[in-house]
Amino acid sequence: MLQGLNDINIGNWKNDPNVSVKIGQQIEAASWKKSPFEPLTGRGSDRGVRTYIVEDNQPYRPRLKAQLSGSGVKGNTDFNVNFDNLEILCQTIYPEVVGNAIKSEIKHYSAMKHIDFIKEASDSLTEWIQAKRDRALVCALSNDFTNVVVCDEVHGFKTPEKTANLGNLYKLIPEFTAQIQERDTMSVKAIRRAIFQARAGLRHDNKQSFPLKPIRSEMITTGGITVQNYSYIILLDSFAINQLKSDPEYQEIQKYAGDRGAKNALFTGIVGVIDNCPILDMGVWTSMNVGLLNSEVEDADFETHLNKQNVTRVTPPSAYAGSVPVSIGALIGASALVLAGNASINFYINETEDAGRKTICGVDRILGVSKARFNSANGVPSVYDNTDFAVIGLFSAKV
Repeated sequence: MLQGLNDINIGNWKNDPNVSVKIGQQIEAASWKKSPFEPLTGRGSDRGVRTYIVEDNQPYRPRLKAQLSGSGVKGNTDFNVNFDNLEILCQTIYPEVVGNAIKSEIKHYSAMKHIDFIKEASDSLTEWIQAKRDRALVCALSNDFTNVVVCDEVHGFKTPEKTANLGNLYKLIPEFTAQIQERDTMSVKAIRRAIFQARAGLRHDNKQSFPLKPIRSEMITTGGITVQNYSYIILLDSFAINQLKSDPEYQEIQKYAGDRGAKNALFTGIVGVIDNCPILDMGVWTSMNVGLLNSEVEDADFETHLNKQNVTRVTPPSAYAGSVPVSIGALIGASALVLAGNASINFYINETEDAGRKTICGVDRILGVSKARFNSANGVPSVYDNTDFAVIGLFSAKV
């Protein structure tokens, strides 16, 4: 039950329009508390899920400045000899209105069962709105990767062979991930490869791309020196997590994990930390649970939660599998996902249904979710064009 509802005089909703507004605010806050994406979300460009407030469902164009890359000038040289280029990156997001509603039994039945329908409906609608948003985030994250790490039994990760589609990134990656066999499981080597690709600005085929900006996580003070900690976040499903725990190298890392108990992240909810990058168990996608996708999730289920207006091509989970089902994880950096929506959820109460015998409670909100994939706003070709801005896919056998 939403604890904040106890401070709202729900019975006065007919006379006070602010009651519905306050309930909507409580639902919005509670939906984030239950979400695994909450620690990664914020308004700043250094958050994993960057949020933008919009007032309507008109197309929205979030912008991002690329870092300056010029060499500048020295000494008495005039500035105009070597001007730098201020590169503004942008993409277009098409938000949509999503909503749901519940209708009560007749008031006499609700009274017999001691049900406060508005409170119960608020709680259920909170879970629905959280699942709707989080599933949209997962589907956007997992669609159409442009950089990946594919696990390998022998070497830790696979290196793609030259194929006819070498120049076509969108065909090459599904062909590459389809090579996964049953023993190609998640390992420390694969995760370290993903971190290396992110830091060095490399693609899976060792071609140069651009470094991924890490996420700001926390401020650490040691010996009077304050250091801002930045890291990538590794998101894996429960199948990949179990495989990682069976990796001898991971087990060796745990032996030297340092302090036991609450002072160590390994024993407070985070599965592990490799090269300063936390690993999170995001669960498995099912009809009842929001988790990460795998190739056995129905394509129709995936497409239901993907806003196709925000993507150039749809790559369902099944497209990444060959003879063996695969788990789909990801390394994410800053501004990996973009979420545009209104500041709080709209909550509606209607007691006129069925001649006033039944009550309807509903919610809706503006929601636009997309993987960050920016293009240069000034029309000049950029290394960022049509490329995942801060995501690397992690593929392993689903066993």
